[in-house]
Amino acid sequence: MSINIDWAVLTKMPYWLARPASELDKLRKGAVRFWQRFVDMLAFPAKQLDPMTAELEFVHLLAWERDIEQIPSETELMYRTRVKYALPFAKGAGSKSGWLDMFKKLGMTWVVIDERISQTDWDVVDLQLLDSDFGNRQKLIDYICRQYGRTTRRYQLTTISKMPLIAPLKSFDHQHTVNTATANTSLLPAKRFMTMDCDSSYHVARIKQN
Repeated sequence: MSINIDWAVLTKMPYWLARPASELDKLRKGAVRFWQRFVDMLAFPAKQLDPMTAELEFVHLLAWERDIEQIPSETELMYRTRVKYALPFAKGAGSKSGWLDMFKKLGMTWVVIDERISQTDWDVVDLQLLDSDFGNRQKLIDYICRQYGRTTRRYQLTTISKMPLIAPLKSFDHQHTVNTATANTSLLPAKRFMTMDCDSSYHVARIKQN
């Protein structure tokens, strides 16, 4: 919760009294500082209800209430985010859209979830993540699968690495013809005339997007 007050407009004085560094101006500044501190004191309890703005000690209490554990080496922002969205995460844990929304709120926007994979046990769910996301949040992903994963499913992780490849436009062309013939001197169709043609073309190109 935030209270936005334009103190300059609220304490604006007539121009003949608004002389800088005057005794009246010092009194005005002192009153502004007093009421700023008073407003902050009024807003303090409301701020503690929001995990994103509350003191860390209050965040720990909210986390205990919402069954959230702080993961070692986890950033404070990630911890506060998990505490804030603990209820939506628990509600959406049973659906694919809920998992995708959960990963998006945690900063992992590229996630693919595959179920019922061919030649794999039916209860296996494959989570595909970028290698950069998995490397920085491995413990977090393990915690998510353990807390929000469905009891009848097993989760396997697949990482995907992005490797930019830039190649100039090239063309590989090849054309050849093979002819085979035999002269017929007996005036009888003893041999046949055969022609084999081959034409191939290979083009390699990449569209570079800036």
